[in-house]
Amino acid sequence: MKFISLVVAIVLISFVGSVEARQNLLFVADVDFAPYSMITEGKPAGIDVEVLSEAARRAGLTVDIEFKSWDELVEMIRKGDCDGAVGLFKNPEREKYAMFMDATPIHFSDYVLFTKVGSNFSFRTYADLQGKTIGRVSGITLGSEFENALAKGTMQVREYADLASAIKGLLVNEIDAYAGNIDVTYYRLKSMGMTSSIIYLPKKIVTDLPAYLVMSRASKTEDRDRVMQGLERALDQMRKDGTYNKIARRYLFRF
Repeated sequence: MKFISLVVAIVLISFVGSVEARQNLLFVADVDFAPYSMITEGKPAGIDVEVLSEAARRAGLTVDIEFKSWDELVEMIRKGDCDGAVGLFKNPEREKYAMFMDATPIHFSDYVLFTKVGSNFSFRTYADLQGKTIGRVSGITLGSEFENALAKGTMQVREYADLASAIKGLLVNEIDAYAGNIDVTYYRLKSMGMTSSIIYLPKKIVTDLPAYLVMSRASKTEDRDRVMQGLERALDQMRKDGTYNKIARRYLFRF
């Protein structure tokens, strides 16, 4: 009888352990989006990563974060291979497979044009882009004004798989300018020691574009509404009590 009880106990402990392991929420983040999400010295880092971790703690949730390429991240959300993801811009296509926590954005983005020093490139209106080739990372939407100019044939757009490829394209004159997130691109250029070789123009293409935490519609997460509400409340608290700025200031001086 004691032997049977011991076996049952072991089985129950194993079962509970496996349930607890499955209770961890899996979020994915873009590996190529420093200073918002990145790997530093083999560890998860970045503004969005730290903000999500703190929001989850406040909401009483346990979150694991994995880093993927952008295309892998999107595919995981589509298939439900993750519970959620960090830092997506909202559009009708993405709403088909992702539920946006849009009560409080996880960050805001400004997009500008980056050019080589000495290129004499000017951007005051979209008419200045006539006949130019602009680079951008695949999947990035740059607002209605930019997209309308593109549709009219004012300029051409060349898409790249990642930021490194886009910077290389600018350096070898494949493109006249690169349309990029000001924080992300400048952070990369600074790490490469190239802030005196590539500069950004003052006119913004997109200002304060909100990015959100999302949950996958295809995930098997139980009680998604409760999870989302908990994270949204925590994000709101962090904005109001200064925690968000304290985290962001470790990466960007503007906070």
